Amino acid sequence: MGTLKRLDAKSIDLYMVHWPITKVGMAHFATEGESKRIDYSKSDSDKIKEVPPTTKAFQDLMQLQKEGLIKHIGVSNFGVIQLKEALATGVKIAVNQVAYNLLFRAVEYEVLPFCKKHNIQVLCYSPLMQGLLTGRYKSTKDVPPYRARTRHYDSRKNKLSRHGENGSEELLFKTVEKISAIAAKHGHTMVELALSWPLKQPGVSCVIAGATKESQVDSNAAASVVKISEDVIKELTESTEDLKEALGSNIDMYQGFVNGVQTSRCC
Repeated sequence: MGTLKRLDAKSIDLYMVHWPITKVGMAHFATEGESKRIDYSKSDSDKIKEVPPTTKAFQDLMQLQKEGLIKHIGVSNFGVIQLKEALATGVKIAVNQVAYNLLFRAVEYEVLPFCKKHNIQVLCYSPLMQGLLTGRYKSTKDVPPYRARTRHYDSRKNKLSRHGENGSEELLFKTVEKISAIAAKHGHTMVELALSWPLKQPGVSCVIAGATKESQVDSNAAASVVKISEDVIKELTESTEDLKEALGSNIDMYQGFVNGVQTSRCC
């Protein structure tokens, strides 16, 4: 009720579970750095002493929905196993918000087909892959360490990284070059292609594009109404297939195999 009062609203349109409710999923939110703030470069599951039952979380959300305090229930970063666990409670999941873009297509293996089958709409975050799909960065050395934490990059080179994998840096930037060439050939910007491509994928209802400047907001808005031909969409899909295969089906961009153990929060 406090949330509704602060929002001056009678109900919340969409209430989402941001990460799967697991020990691994909660770990990095509980790890403090020297500044006493959350240190997202670390993930110490031993600090998590108690994990709330997933079943109870969704039962509570359904009760709030029944009372009219929330209209729809959604999740974010849920893998197929976690989606099945949630659905087993009887909840109707409206959306699953996941990382999905031309340079990170892991959801296509299992999650997107499952969501389509169960009428769960997919919301795509990071459609510009943290600036890579704007053409801003030409090589790994151009990318700030905080942004170079995903599984695209070699974790051995970045103390902020926690995924424990060797990455696919050379293939990543070769793929960026291919997308840039396609954009130039067809008279589009990379942003236009990056925002249009996921919206052409069945099961995707919207993309969530970030911006730090007013000009970026204008650029994103303009790109959203540009018409991209099916031939160009197909060309983009084919040009990014090798990177998709290299990164595999793990939909967690930030956590992977550490010392031979899978630490992904999305199962």
